[in-house]
Amino acid sequence: MHQIETKSLRERVINMLRVAIVNGELKPGQALIGTELANQVGVSQATMRDAISTLSVEGLVDTVAYHVPTVKAISQKDIEDLFSVRIMMEVFAIREIISKNQTTIAIRELYEVCNEMKEAAESESLTGVNWSDRKFHDTLIKHSGNQLLNVLWNTVATRVQQAISLHNHQLGDLPQIASNHLAITQVIENNDVNKATELIVAHIGVVADLIAVDWKKLNI
Repeated sequence: MHQIETKSLRERVINMLRVAIVNGELKPGQALIGTELANQVGVSQATMRDAISTLSVEGLVDTVAYHVPTVKAISQKDIEDLFSVRIMMEVFAIREIISKNQTTIAIRELYEVCNEMKEAAESESLTGVNWSDRKFHDTLIKHSGNQLLNVLWNTVATRVQQAISLHNHQLGDLPQIASNHLAITQVIENNDVNKATELIVAHIGVVADLIAVDWKKLNI
């Protein structure tokens, strides 16, 4: 029982730091001083070091010997690489959903997420929109039925979400973000694979271009 509780605490600390980084509460380049964070959260320094080490493996933290770990910076090249890989993954997922007749199940979940995103946008909840955005694309990948894609997706999606959160914090049009996802869902519902992949490529490409062009304005 003790091991279960310890593991649960470890996962909670990792998730807490991950969310703070992805949401932009911990900024790129910000130092992660283990003793301070451990005291702030109320956990042991060993637990905090383990959490920081795990997030380093995920690509969210930079760790260099004899230096304080920092939140990993995101360059314009990182954005280009992330979004090009993301396009390939999501186009594949949509093709799999439609070709394997998974549309009915996927659509129900996608509409639910679109409604959540619309409500968050109307409430001007940036955090709500960002997490619904992540949930929408997670749903596409999940219903591809490809387990390896799901594993690879988690690493890419977390970094993408971090970039989107930092961008949307200053430049996002929340109602437009919600509207874009609804349009994609409607086309998938019609089993129009060509139009669906065209829309997802356009959607991801526009987001990538906006972030890349405006990145220097964000001062992060």
